[in-house]
Amino acid sequence: MEALAFLFSLFLLSIDGFIIGFIFGLKRIRIELSTLTIISIFTALVMLIALFFGNVVGEFIPTYAIKVLSGILLVVIGAYQLLSNPPLYQPSFLIRLAIIINIDGLAYGVQAGLAGRSYSFAFFVGIFLFVAIVFGVVQGNTIRNSFVLRYLAVLPGFIFIALGLSKFIF
Repeated sequence: MEALAFLFSLFLLSIDGFIIGFIFGLKRIRIELSTLTIISIFTALVMLIALFFGNVVGEFIPTYAIKVLSGILLVVIGAYQLLSNPPLYQPSFLIRLAIIINIDGLAYGVQAGLAGRSYSFAFFVGIFLFVAIVFGVVQGNTIRNSFVLRYLAVLPGFIFIALGLSKFIF
């Protein structure tokens, strides 16, 4: 049962990465393997810090506030995407994406630290995120639906907004 909960947690933490990879694939944007590796390592390090933080002082942190902040940031980025349609491949935008992916992971990491989850969990989070982004890119590249391709310019903005709003619901 513990292994199933472990895998389910990894899956949930990888959803954001899959959606971001899917957007990159839809727009036919190539993401450098080195950039993807850095984002994954950064995510693992943030999770490691969050686990430690949760183990040490996590009882005093309102993790729901971190989740709400993550949702707000995703909605803002989605609205910005709809209004200005910036290229996602700019390095500064990739850095912002890495931070946003990790804000949500930070809240979960603190909670996992409170629950006494092993520090090896951080390593697996980085691996799963890497795989999720690659899988998202591949899936986004395979879309040939004319409806999706016609509205490609606005789709990423709506996806970010939906992902942000989901943070308030779940």
